[in-house]
Amino acid sequence: MAAPTFALFKYPHGGRPLTSPARRRFTYASATMALLATVLAFPAGALLWVLPLLARLTAGRYLQLGPRYLLCGDSIVYYGNVRRLVLSRSSGTLELFGADGPVLRLERDKFPTNARKPDKITRNKATKFEKVSARIIERVLQAAPGTPLEDV
Repeated sequence: MAAPTFALFKYPHGGRPLTSPARRRFTYASATMALLATVLAFPAGALLWVLPLLARLTAGRYLQLGPRYLLCGDSIVYYGNVRRLVLSRSSGTLELFGADGPVLRLERDKFPTNARKPDKITRNKATKFEKVSARIIERVLQAAPGTPLEDV
């Protein structure tokens, strides 16, 4: 059975960054080499600690949409467990509520864009938010057809 494919969207959430196995191996190998170099030649070897630090800090933060659940930092949301959706186009938020309360809140302003002009930045963020929220709503309604969607 093949692993599920995830749609990745850059989204600077507050959780851990997404680190691939290759990035983890590089981080551990460069940290080991930096430790060895620090022990053997202290002043010069200590500079090698920049490599694993950069590898760790430059890892991207993504919103990952899978076929049955989504991952956002440390949050895992199973679409079938979502009890209510609240979409506010005016404030640019999508809130997913579970049985225990709020599970995840997506904000339009957090989506990054490469545009430089203010009107294009606003338009690109709105487009990306609409695309992601539509996918999430579609998948939640497939997993739990009776889920109410409040469009505020």
